[in-house]
Amino acid sequence: MGEPVAYLIDMSPEIPLILPSLLAADWSQVASEVKRAEAVGVQWLHLDVMDGAFVENISFGPQMVQTVRKCTSMLLDVHLMMHRPDHYLERFLAAGADNITIHVEARYDTSVAETLARIRHAGKKCGIALHPNTPFEAALPYVRDIDLLLIMTVVPGFGGQPFLEKETMPKLAEARDYREAHGLSYSLEVDGGIYTNTAPIAKANGANLFVCGTSFYGPADTAQAMAGLCAAVA
Repeated sequence: MGEPVAYLIDMSPEIPLILPSLLAADWSQVASEVKRAEAVGVQWLHLDVMDGAFVENISFGPQMVQTVRKCTSMLLDVHLMMHRPDHYLERFLAAGADNITIHVEARYDTSVAETLARIRHAGKKCGIALHPNTPFEAALPYVRDIDLLLIMTVVPGFGGQPFLEKETMPKLAEARDYREAHGLSYSLEVDGGIYTNTAPIAKANGANLFVCGTSFYGPADTAQAMAGLCAAVA
């Protein structure tokens, strides 16, 4: 085996990327599922952390992030759907997260701003996530301090939900327009219900990072799934 590929962190809003979500993978074969993504050219892997309190589901924690980190050099995009992300932050940093995205709606021991600052101080990328019902205005205090803004296109907590176009696309377009009007550079990520028929809608409204769970890991032919998703956002 050769040396692992070193993936550079390029978060340019002009570059569309498909981010498979490990939530939809076969967890009994984690290493193989990670390699399956890597083999078809995936550069970023999305890891959804759920605490059973902020959302009505429990997924995994820092140990899973650490396990995945041992399997790959792909960029790990860790989405903390949990209360008190500031309390647990160091554990995810130590586990190998490259980008950590936190929710404005979560409870904090400190604050959203301080948590973002701590992520940056650790030399990592950071993001803010918005629930479908949360307006873009909630992110405004932080848009100059983030690398990406995640617009949830389903209610967070479970995979396989339908894409909430009417509820989320105007907000995505608003975030894009604000970025352009103010000379900012955050990427726009969408997560939930992203398939070949919905990804182009999200792209047209400004998205460049597309989290794909069932649409990537569901088909038996991952290469074909990846090709179709890439074509949809090209």
